[in-house]
Amino acid sequence: MGMTKRVMEQQDAQGWSFSDQYVCTACVSDYALAAAIAADKEATEVCDFCGTSPAAPLDSLLTVFVMGLKNEYGTADDECVYWDGREGGYQWGETWDTWDLIHYEHGDALIGDGLADAVSRSVTDTTWVKKNFAWRPRDKVLSDAWDQFCETVKYHTRYVLWLRENVDLDEAQRTGEVPPALVLQEVGNLLVRLGVCVDILPAGFELWRARTHMEGQLLTSAKDLGTAERRYSKQANRMSPAGIPMFYGATEPATAIQEVAVRSEDNLVTAGRFEMSRPCTVVDFTRLPATPSIFDPEWGSAWRYLRFLNSFIMALSQPARETYEQIDYVPTQIVTEYLLRIFLDGEGVDGLLYASALTGEVCAVLDVPYDRCVKQTPGWEDSDELRLGLSRGSQFTRALTVNERSA
Repeated sequence: MGMTKRVMEQQDAQGWSFSDQYVCTACVSDYALAAAIAADKEATEVCDFCGTSPAAPLDSLLTVFVMGLKNEYGTADDECVYWDGREGGYQWGETWDTWDLIHYEHGDALIGDGLADAVSRSVTDTTWVKKNFAWRPRDKVLSDAWDQFCETVKYHTRYVLWLRENVDLDEAQRTGEVPPALVLQEVGNLLVRLGVCVDILPAGFELWRARTHMEGQLLTSAKDLGTAERRYSKQANRMSPAGIPMFYGATEPATAIQEVAVRSEDNLVTAGRFEMSRPCTVVDFTRLPATPSIFDPEWGSAWRYLRFLNSFIMALSQPARETYEQIDYVPTQIVTEYLLRIFLDGEGVDGLLYASALTGEVCAVLDVPYDRCVKQTPGWEDSDELRLGLSRGSQFTRALTVNERSA
């Protein structure tokens, strides 16, 4: 086989033709495209679109750009769009030719003078459609399912949502829609499939916990500052309903205090630092990747899923309306219960990490009851169960400020 034929076959397989032009990072506005250019830049080469150096071969940009397009689009033939020449061509789904797709849908990423035209000339001219065009975009489906879930468990069916007979799984598979009763299963599947958020905190990991109180009340022991006893767990919290106490803390004391101070009528707060007795598994929502560009080589294919998960996590941290906590916290309580009791077959998840809606810092909720919040005495960590040990001398008490109580 001749060299020319091999080149033609390679160009046909990759979906774009080789170019002898060069481009610089200033000519693109997308971080993933800029990274691809920066990785291959050559100090002596000049950009054909703005005249600056260094620059990289346009082929470096084309490789990532076309791969990114294929994260979101396919050819009309590959996506099985029906063709009827008598009716003017492809009959179902919005279509673009290559020039329109690049200029109208993604031209804002190619800002160099004439760069969009150069890319259009190199990319194979074909008819494009959205992948899975017959279904609604997945992030929209999941967001709507989450909204319906919240509405349902707040105001309609709280405890038997999953038992309703009108949850039609066959219909969901046929249409791509997600019934509200299955949205948490979808979230769990995404976390596993993307390999995000499930993390192991080491033994000795520190969390601060705070409690407000009035003058004359002393909180000095691990039992005083730790998880509330069940008989005192009468108030619903963000991640746990009344009657199911859990340990709430934060990775730094100011956030731990701010989380308990809002709308408190007490004038003092006492905080202390607890350490974990052993490693524990958490769902860490604070380390979810941001919504990526479709051109991101690592995460571009998952950009719709990550956009949904980021909006989902933001909803988990939203402040409750004053006097409506018993209602507004219901969805997040169910999410927590699902992740602790059902996710990963209900084994191995000890808690959640999430960003505070008040400070943006890391908060934690752990399934550690009252009797496992202990003083750090010799051998306190010698248990198969996760314990939280109050660090000696870490406690302090101070007055709450007006700003903390009204945040």
